[in-house]
Amino acid sequence: MTPLRPAARGFTLVEVLIALSLLSLLMLVLTGAIRSMGQTEDRVEQRVAASDDYRATVNFLRDVLGRVSARKFHSTVADTPAEVPFFQAQPDSLAWIGILPARYGAGGRHYMRLAVEGAGASAGQLVLRFAPWTGAPVFTAWEQASAQSLGPVEAVSLRYLEPASGQWSTAWPPPGMASNDLPRTLLPAAIALQFDGPNPPWPPLVVALTPSGADSLLSAASFGGRR
Repeated sequence: MTPLRPAARGFTLVEVLIALSLLSLLMLVLTGAIRSMGQTEDRVEQRVAASDDYRATVNFLRDVLGRVSARKFHSTVADTPAEVPFFQAQPDSLAWIGILPARYGAGGRHYMRLAVEGAGASAGQLVLRFAPWTGAPVFTAWEQASAQSLGPVEAVSLRYLEPASGQWSTAWPPPGMASNDLPRTLLPAAIALQFDGPNPPWPPLVVALTPSGADSLLSAASFGGRR
C-alpha cells in the first residue's frame, strides 16, 4: 500500500488577515515618514528662499540708502529751516533723492520711495519706486514711477536715529525738536527697518548713514551708508 502523505498546510484566514493588517500598518508608517521628509524639505527650501530674498533686499537697501543726497532746497514749510533736503520720513514709508546703482538697470540720481504696496486683499510687497531726478525739490507722481519689488512683506516700520541724543523716532524730524537741535545735515544718523509678514520672518535691519558722495562738495553735507 502507498503510505499516506500528510496534507499540505496553508495559511488560515486569520493569519492572512493579521499579515495584511501588519503590512498596512507598515505602509502607513512608511508613507508618513516619506510625507514628513517631503514637508521638511519644503520648509528648508522656503527658509533658503527667504534667506536669499532677505540678503538681496539688504544689499539693495544698503546700496540705495547709502547714496541718499543731502542737497538742500528752499523750504516752503513753516517752522522748518530755510533750506532742507528732500527727505520725507514717515513711520511706514520713506522718500528721498539718491543715486540708483547702475547695475540695477538705471544709474544716476533719482527720486526714490520705499513702502509696502498691495497689503490687505492681496499679498503685500516691499517696493522701491524711482524716477529720474529733474532738479525739482519735490516729487509726488509715484504711481507713474518705475517699481522694483524687494520681497513679500505685509508691513514695514521705520525709525530714525537722532545722532546727538541717540534716541529713535518714528518720524523725521522728531516731533517737538527745535530746528537748532537738528544735525548739520538735517538728516538722521541711521534708519531702522522692522519687517512684518515674511515667512520665515526677516530680522530687523539697521542702516547707518554717514556724509559721503558728490553732494558733500555741493551743499556742505550729504550722507550715505556703507561704501
